[in-house]
Amino acid sequence: MMRTPNQDKKPSGSKMGVLLQRSFSTVVLLGLLAGALWWDRELGYYGLVCIFCILASWEWRHMLLRSRKASQPNLSFLFGAAYPVLLSWACYVTKFWEIAPTENAPFLIPLPLLVALAAPVLLVVISFIREMKYPVVGSRALRSVGTTLLSFIYPGWLFAFAILALHLAYMRVGYVYPSIVMCVLWVILVTKMADIFAYVSGFLLGGRIFSRRLIPHISPKKTWEGILGSWVLTNAAAIGLVFPMFRVSVLSMPQMLVLVGCVSFIFLLSVYGDLAGSLVKRSLAIKDSGSLLPGIGGIFDLIDSPSFTVPFFWFLLACIG
Repeated sequence: MMRTPNQDKKPSGSKMGVLLQRSFSTVVLLGLLAGALWWDRELGYYGLVCIFCILASWEWRHMLLRSRKASQPNLSFLFGAAYPVLLSWACYVTKFWEIAPTENAPFLIPLPLLVALAAPVLLVVISFIREMKYPVVGSRALRSVGTTLLSFIYPGWLFAFAILALHLAYMRVGYVYPSIVMCVLWVILVTKMADIFAYVSGFLLGGRIFSRRLIPHISPKKTWEGILGSWVLTNAAAIGLVFPMFRVSVLSMPQMLVLVGCVSFIFLLSVYGDLAGSLVKRSLAIKDSGSLLPGIGGIFDLIDSPSFTVPFFWFLLACIG
């Protein structure tokens, strides 16, 4: 009797093997980040974000094709690949306009923000027009447009807010606000540390204290022990990173409390961002978005949680800037 292959079959190997694979992928990613920091150029940071967004869009396209859900995968990939590049271009050229008088500015609102707002609007309009070619069958057209928009918004469009945040560090020609660059990198590092520490804590303590899983219908492997352990470790590591990254020698108690509050907020968004990625894959009946990163999956799995934290950081910068 022949067995039907199961697309969602769990990968072979022990938890330790998966942990080692994740560690290897993390080292490789940290190497890329270190290279960007060493080069320390605006276009280098933009390029790294663009690569992640484009690869995530490509993985979305394949997930939609494999799942055969109502959608327009080629259209969403086209927007997902073009948007971060256009946004980077808009940010790069806009900094040269900052020295010009306001009345000579070619746009009423900043060009990067115009690109960010126009992209999802244009995608909705085009996807609706394309759906009008087909007969109306139940709610298929609505599901197709909604899925197409979602595959562009999450995580690519959201993660591309890193480009907008970094742009604030290069607003004037020849001048850099290095603290903003470090803040963006710090937020992303803290977000990914929350993911890694959750896996490590769950691996070591999962099920030993709490019998109930976190949200088993979305992510059966996530445990309360993993979340609580990760919160403690993430706070410790995030506070530790503040000293070398921002050249701080000492933190007062009020500063420490504010920092713990900020890290806890990032941590909470990271958990929900990661669960959102699991919800997407479970809805599409797919185990991993890709296999580019051993132990992690694809780029989609890499930037799912930062796509929840980075936009909020940009909002904060925009408000206080």
